[in-house]
Order: sequence, then structure tokens, then C-alpha cells
Amino acid sequence: MKKIEAVIFDMDGVLVDTERVSFESYKKVLKEYNYDISHEFYLTLLGRNIPSIKSIFIEIYGDDFPFDEIYPKKSKLATETVDKNGVIVKGGVHELIDYLKDNKYKIAVATSTRKERAHKLLSEIDVLDKVDYIICGDQVQNSKPNPEIFLKAAKVLDVEPEVCAVIEDSEAGILAANAANMKGFNVPDMKMPDDNMKRLAFKICDDLIEVKNYFEAL
Repeated sequence: MKKIEAVIFDMDGVLVDTERVSFESYKKVLKEYNYDISHEFYLTLLGRNIPSIKSIFIEIYGDDFPFDEIYPKKSKLATETVDKNGVIVKGGVHELIDYLKDNKYKIAVATSTRKERAHKLLSEIDVLDKVDYIICGDQVQNSKPNPEIFLKAAKVLDVEPEVCAVIEDSEAGILAANAANMKGFNVPDMKMPDDNMKRLAFKICDDLIEVKNYFEAL
């Protein structure tokens, strides 16, 4: 096995605890339109960019589903909630990133969210200046589970995909890591690992401190 030289982080659900806010925001806005959303359905959206999310909604709710009205309202409500209550940083974020920097690993964030939102949240949790590169959903053509976003990150970091580790909470993200020939570390957030995830992931860790422990043992 080649030595890991770079670590690529997802953002939502890995670095920041935002997925629950997003789910509750979907529920409130959808209720205004007489729609409902289940926890199970929401999990299928994790890790995907806006066009991919839209296609899933249309597939399930039908062609007349007013996604272009609902999604901006959901995003606005989620942003207002985070602004009011503050961004919750996931446990172990700074311990892991500081360890990686001290030990000369290259670090990137590859998130399906928009660039403006990603930079804002990463700045608020004091991570923005600690990473070498940030790539966002509006900077690639294809959504996870397509590997484009991870392959682009590796290219900018000037490393081969085989020496990259990916830290993800979603199945779409782990699938993308595998498709990129990278080592996918699953750190569960809203969805506990099922048999499929146990088969797909290079390693499953309870939290980012466990990821740090893995790297310390190398």
C-alpha cells in the first residue's frame, strides 16, 4: 500500500455539523408546500450538488415539483439558523488538521456546496487558512458519486490519487473516493454504516480523533 501523502475532507457532516440544520430546514419549507421529507430520503441527498439533488427530488416527487422555489428558501432558512445559533464544528477537527499539517500532509476540502458558503463556514471554524486547497460543487461538472471533485483536488495538490485519503460521511462520497482510487474513511454523521458501507469504506472511524489515531500509528 502506497504511503498516504494527502488528505481530502468533505465539509458538511465531517468538518461542520450542518446536516441536521439542513434536514430541519427542508422539513419546514416543504411543509409550506404540502410536501413531507423522510429521514431516509434526506440521506440519499448527502454529498450531492444542487443539480443532482434537484434530479432526485424530481424523480421522487414528479416533474411539477417546485424545486427552484423550495431550494433557495431552504438554503436561506438554514443559513439564518446557522447565523443565529453559530456553526458547530465537529469534534476533533482542529486536532486532526493540526496533526496533518505538522506532519507535512497536503490538505484539501472537497465539498458539494457552493464556493461562497464553503469559504464562509470554513472561515468561521478557523479552518480556511489551514488547508492547501478548497474545491466546491459549483467548480465541477459532476456530483459525487462521480470522482471528478476528488481527482481535481489531487491534481491541484500535485499528488497521485493512490496516495490520497478521503474523509467522508456519505455513501456518495465514499463511492466517489473509490472511483478515484483513493482510500475512503467513513466518519458517520446522520447515517450509521450499513453492510454496504462496511464493504465500500477503506476504514470506518467513530470520529475524527479516531482518524488522527490511525495516522499517528502509521
